Amino acid sequence: MFNSGILDVAIGLIFIYLLLSLIASAANEMIERWLKNRASDLERGIRELLEDAQDPSAVVQELYDHPLVNSLFVGTFKEASKAGRFSGTELPSYIPARNFALAIWDLALKGQPAGAAAPGAGAGAAGPAVPGAGGAGAGGAGVPPVTDPAAAAAAAAAAEIAKLRVALAQPNSIVPERVRTALLAIINQAGNDINKAREGIEDWFNSAMDRVSGWYKRRSQLIVFVIGFFVAFAVNADSVLIAKRLASDKSLRESLANAADAYARANASATPSPTPAATPTPKATPTPSPTPKPTPSPTPKPTPSPTPSPTPSPTPTPSGSPAASPSPSPSPTPDRAIVRSCPPPECKDVDSPECKLKRSLCEIEGLGLPIGWEYEGDARRSWPGTNFKADGSGGWGDQFYWHLLGWLITALAISLGAPFWFDLLNKFIVVRSTVKPKEKSPEEPSKD
Repeated sequence: MFNSGILDVAIGLIFIYLLLSLIASAANEMIERWLKNRASDLERGIRELLEDAQDPSAVVQELYDHPLVNSLFVGTFKEASKAGRFSGTELPSYIPARNFALAIWDLALKGQPAGAAAPGAGAGAAGPAVPGAGGAGAGGAGVPPVTDPAAAAAAAAAAEIAKLRVALAQPNSIVPERVRTALLAIINQAGNDINKAREGIEDWFNSAMDRVSGWYKRRSQLIVFVIGFFVAFAVNADSVLIAKRLASDKSLRESLANAADAYARANASATPSPTPAATPTPKATPTPSPTPKPTPSPTPKPTPSPTPSPTPSPTPTPSGSPAASPSPSPSPTPDRAIVRSCPPPECKDVDSPECKLKRSLCEIEGLGLPIGWEYEGDARRSWPGTNFKADGSGGWGDQFYWHLLGWLITALAISLGAPFWFDLLNKFIVVRSTVKPKEKSPEEPSKD
């Protein structure tokens, strides 16, 4: 069974990977906002869905310029699709499936010849025929026709489906032949149910967009890995060196584990993709007390007021170690106090990628970890500058020999993403909260 020391080392590493993953994710968001890869992937997916590679058509341009899609971006398709040298396209990164289905339906109906009637509509089909109206009621003078809203709606839907079938059968349709074949298969499966036909087109679009999501995820994971390796190199985050330091320094690993516990508690109600909206300052004590007190507050207050103090428990500092005394002027919400200290006050939008990056860097700097290059007495953690030798003097050749494996491990861990490490951190903290009390107060042997 793992003891608390091993758990603290694991929690410390997980917490470091979480903070570094947040840095890489923020950097990836900034790159994505600059290059707009989602919009480019969406356009490519729609082209593969609608156009014939051997015979390209204008259907993609017509789709983007359709009012249902054009309202999602500024300008026309030709204007928005022009990417700059250092910037991406201005096309939308998301198109609702319903908008796509209605737009492609309308484009397909453009192939309907003027004045063409739906099969079976007859010469006098000025409006939808009402089943059950009868011969006398249909043409009798002075007798109002029988109107049934449900039957009229069903007849109108059947007529619309019939019009679409006729339009898709036209060879001069703007929609390519293979797309017409797919649409015909969808509406034939739906019968005369216009809603079912529309939902079928939406499902067809969504299945194609699943492939687009796969492209983006694979590329993003590669980009995050490259960013993760650069971050590990830039801050000298060697997983092997950090694990050795945590294993040999009890106070450091305990303070880091407490900081991780505090961070998890402060972000317990956060979204599945955790953002570093709080530094390690929890609303509760970092470790459970083995013998809880029956009093409402751990420290008696001299004031006779029955209202408990807003900070009854010691608040951990950003490094994870508890402060000597409670804060004399507690802030109304912990998050606001955290935002003022980490990141710096110049961050206006705390949810922007830039502020997330600054906040994560600020949190890492306050943990006291063996991370960084500013250690002149240690050749393994000193910036080599222009020294490229590999003779043990601490040059770049030595640094890559000493740290390459640890940097690669860190980069691979960062590529798993912040949500993965946040969930794993919560699981390990639950295990730690059950192991710690048992180690402090072991079970007494039976007297029998």
